[in-house]
Amino acid sequence: MTWKTGMSCPVVAAAAIALLGALSACASSSTPAAGSSSGAASSGSSSATSSASVRSGSASSAATGSGTSGAASELIGKTLVAKEVTGSYTIVPGSAISLTFENGTLAAKGGCNNMFGQYTVAGNVLSAPQLASTMMACDGALMNQDTWLSAFLASAPTWTYSGGTLTLANGTDTVALTEAPTGAGVLEDTGWKLVGLITQSGSTVTAVDPSLTPWIRFSGDRVVLSPSCNTGSGTVQITDTTLTFGPIAMTTRACLAPSSDVEQAVLTVLQGTTTYTVNDGPAGAILTIMATDGTTGLQLVADPAVGADAMSSMTATPTS
Repeated sequence: MTWKTGMSCPVVAAAAIALLGALSACASSSTPAAGSSSGAASSGSSSATSSASVRSGSASSAATGSGTSGAASELIGKTLVAKEVTGSYTIVPGSAISLTFENGTLAAKGGCNNMFGQYTVAGNVLSAPQLASTMMACDGALMNQDTWLSAFLASAPTWTYSGGTLTLANGTDTVALTEAPTGAGVLEDTGWKLVGLITQSGSTVTAVDPSLTPWIRFSGDRVVLSPSCNTGSGTVQITDTTLTFGPIAMTTRACLAPSSDVEQAVLTVLQGTTTYTVNDGPAGAILTIMATDGTTGLQLVADPAVGADAMSSMTATPTS
């Protein structure tokens, strides 16, 4: 037993040395494999990056894609307006729907609140699924119109843009929008009902008695008005910022206060060259006309009903 034990030591030592050598060789030969694996991972990462780039490019292309007629880029920077809807929905009388397009963002107005957010265009489909909104309280019909417009834009309607008209359709409703008019086009598009008298250099607006319905209408170089109990007409030159009134011939009925006071205030403003602005308000467009002296003026709201028949029937000949 002693001999066998003594003999086993050199044998075991030799075997251990051989085993260590083999392990070292395996470790050396395994290094390229690890490198190869790393290369594959790098290649896979490159491939994933390439795929991600393709997806990103596709999304970018979708955001600026083309409809069936006209490029989406043609919409950028434009404000388009619609005053009627074809289909199941009927637009609130006297109101308008407007869309303003910028780079990837959309501002929408249905008559009450302002909505805004991102939109995408993919082929002939336009979608704005998540528009934020202001929270003003307005007439119930206009608030419902806001809700309808938001749902319509989120429904991914098809779109075409041709000849300056953007047409959106979702199978239920169709909206045709054109560029918002400027200058005379804005003023002639509707009647204007007087709601406020401006004094103190524009710092004070006094509401007009709601029992009165003073109004003004424009057509070409003519203006027709009913500032209170009388009616009249005259000439006007319209630019994008000014209204220059010629003589206005009025009927001569006797008016009692407060009607007579309103009439006098209106006729005092509508003389010579005045300035004007048209802005959006909760109840529609607001026309502000400031007198030549810049201290007094009129505030009017768009109302297609007022004076609707006056342009064809009004004469400039005063009557008693």
